[in-house]
Order: sequence, then structure tokens, then C-alpha cells
Amino acid sequence: MVNGFGQVREKPFSVSQLTFLIKDHLEPAFPQLWLSGEISNMTRASSGHLYFSLKDQKAQIRATMWRSQAQSLTLTPKDGMEVVVQGSVNVYAPRGEYSLMVNRMEEMGIGRMRAAFERLKAQLMEEGLFAAEHKKSLPFLPRKVGVITSPTGAAIRDIIRVIKKRFSGVHLLIYPARVQGEGAAQEIAQGIETLDGCGCDVLIVGRGGGSEEDLWAFNEVAVARAIFAARTPIISAVGHEVDVTIADLVADVRAATPSHAAELVVKSYGEYHNLVRLLGRSLNESWQKRFLSWQKRLHAMEKHVSFDRLHHRLKDLQRQMVDLDLRLDHSLVSWVELRKRRLERLSARLRLDQIVYQFRALQGDLTRLSDVLDRLAWETVHSVHQRVELARSRLMDLSPRRVLERGFAVVFDTQGRIVRKRDDVTYGDLLRIQLADDGLDARVVALDHAEQRPLFD
Repeated sequence: MVNGFGQVREKPFSVSQLTFLIKDHLEPAFPQLWLSGEISNMTRASSGHLYFSLKDQKAQIRATMWRSQAQSLTLTPKDGMEVVVQGSVNVYAPRGEYSLMVNRMEEMGIGRMRAAFERLKAQLMEEGLFAAEHKKSLPFLPRKVGVITSPTGAAIRDIIRVIKKRFSGVHLLIYPARVQGEGAAQEIAQGIETLDGCGCDVLIVGRGGGSEEDLWAFNEVAVARAIFAARTPIISAVGHEVDVTIADLVADVRAATPSHAAELVVKSYGEYHNLVRLLGRSLNESWQKRFLSWQKRLHAMEKHVSFDRLHHRLKDLQRQMVDLDLRLDHSLVSWVELRKRRLERLSARLRLDQIVYQFRALQGDLTRLSDVLDRLAWETVHSVHQRVELARSRLMDLSPRRVLERGFAVVFDTQGRIVRKRDDVTYGDLLRIQLADDGLDARVVALDHAEQRPLFD
């Protein structure tokens, strides 16, 4: 009787032959695989190697993880823990046992989340939601900035602090939304859709750092499609620099942190001032280049072919006169002299008339070109001057000093803090009042709705 390997009873396998035959067929069949199960019989050897079993309700398999792989674990494996591992099947011939050589291990929940993340990432990439051609540029100087985040988190405080410090004239429109937990993704998507229709120049979507579960709302497909569909440029600022979410990949710009997002949205007053100065310098250099170009064109016109034609024409006339003189020498002296004088008069008049005519025509052309050049130069300088003045006026209107010049004042206490309401001071406190041109000191001598005290002690 012959079996599937062409072997008969008269020539049986040895144990080692069978074991190595199983090894040769089993190990190549499972070079790398993912396996889920519950840890049991966990043992950590003094060498750092891990020995344990993976089991489910019907079966188990022994597993080994060498120290080099175990050192990179971000979890502490223990009995009863549900895990997903990656490894290869190994047959140990001396004992006739097969086991799993593990090189990666993750908790069951984390593994599912990462697998879902990779599936959604691949799907949206294939649909083109990450493509660079869909990314929108951020505005130069936004007047209204929309923020979708938790109203109580550290992210909104960081964004407000940075924007107000860099350019206080920006209007912030905040949409409060949950950033983790059940329903958070729907609230974030609704916030994006709402602020996209409110005339904002740019939107910031994000939150502070957290675990992968905490940030999961920003990996939901609803948030990704809301970002992609928005007409307003969007900055994603989720977690810390090492955290990457689906929202980061779809957004027009990714910021490392919420504070970084605020810095990307608004430059400082000094940066805008330097930019305007550079633009002014660039305009001046452009005008200089254009002026030199016009000057070269004028010089080239002076050497135009019309001038060369006049010069050649005069030379031709001179040669004709020489020929006439030679021919007249062979005629009667009197007749020749008479004709000669007449020809000389005609030649002189011809040269003079032609020169005057040509000169006047060229002089008229030069006058017209000069007028055109003057008009273009004046219009260009006037246009550049108006644009620079308009930029300077807009910057000055946004200056805090302009507010003070309209009659407002800022009140500071002795600690240098701004006094915003009555409860910030008490009777007798010294105050510093900052006006547009100077400051003055004052003392609190009376408070509204309080016991009246004499104005002067």
C-alpha cells in the first residue's frame, strides 16, 4: 500500500524523517502570520526571553518572543490579556513540537483600531482626498478665524493666547464640539460645515494630545469628508507632533500642535511690517528695471534704420554730384558753369529740404514717444504709491495706538495687569492710565454701588 508521499509499508519513515518532513512543509507555509488569542502561562526568563501560550476556547499554541523583540514592547504582557501577535511557525524537531516565534505584539483593541485606520487611509487615498492638487493656500491676513474644538480644553486657550498676542485685530469664531467619545466625530463634522458657511477666512480643527482612543474621532470618515468638502482652508492641529490622524492627511495644512496652528494662521505685527517693507523694496527695484528697459529702448530708437537710410541717401546724393561734375567738365565752359551753379543751388536746397523734413518727422516721433514714456512712468509711480499707501493705511488702522488716539485709554494696576472690571480694584489702589501720547497715575477714591468715601483723605 502506497501513501501520499509514495511510501510503502516495507520502507517506513523514521521519526526524524517524518519530523523534518513536517518541518519542511509547515514552516514555509506560514512564514509570517497574524494571530489573535489570550495569553496564558506567561514566563519571563532571566535572559529577557518570553515564553507563553496563546489560546482560545478550542485550542492553544506555545509561543516564544526573544529578548531583542520583547525590549520594544509598549505593553506588559500577562495572563488573560487578549493580544494580536505577528510571527512565524517553527517546528522543534528534538521534541516533535511546533510553536509560534513572535516578533510583534499588540493589545487586541489597539490592533483593531490600527487596522481600521490603515483601511480608511487606503480608501481615502484611492479616492484622492490626500492629493496635493486639492490643498488650498492659507490667507495672507485673515480677518475671521473659525475654531472647532472643545471649549474647555487646553487647545482653545493656547489658540486664543497665541493669536491675541501676535495680532489682536483678528476675530475668532469658536464652535464648541466634543473631541472624543461617542458622537464626537459628528459634532466636529457639523462644526466644520457650519463655520464653512460663516465667512471665515480659515478654520482650525483640533485638540490637545491623548491616547490613540482619545484621538480616534479625528480618524472618522465623517470628519475626513467634511474637511475635504469645505471651501475654506483648514488647518488640522490634533494632539502632538508625533500623532498623525486621517484629519491631518486630508486637511490643507497640518500643524504640530494647536499653538503651532495659531502661529501659521497669523503672523506677528513685526513680520507683516517687514513683509510690507520687502514688497516696497521689490516694487522700487521693479520700477528701476522697467525704467532702464525704457531707456534702452529709447537709445535703440535713436539708432533706428530710419536714421541709417537718411545717412545713406545723403551719401548717394554726394556721389551723384561728383558724377555730374565730371560730365559737365566735357561740355561748354559757360553752359557748364551755368548748369553747375544751378545744380549746386538745387543740390543745396534738396539736401537742406530733405534734412529738415526728415529731422522734423523724427523730432515729432521722438516727442510723441517721450510723452508716452512720461505718461507711463507717472501712471506706474502713482499706482505703486497708491498701493503702498493703502497697505500702510490698513496696517495703521489695525495698530493698538490708533485705538488710543481715538480717545480710549488702558488702565493698569501696580502689578502691570490690565484692569477690566470694578472688582479688579479696591478703594485707595494706585492705578496707571495709559493714553495715546503719555501715561498718568491715579488713585481709586470711589467705587460704584459701594460706601461713598471722601474724594481726598
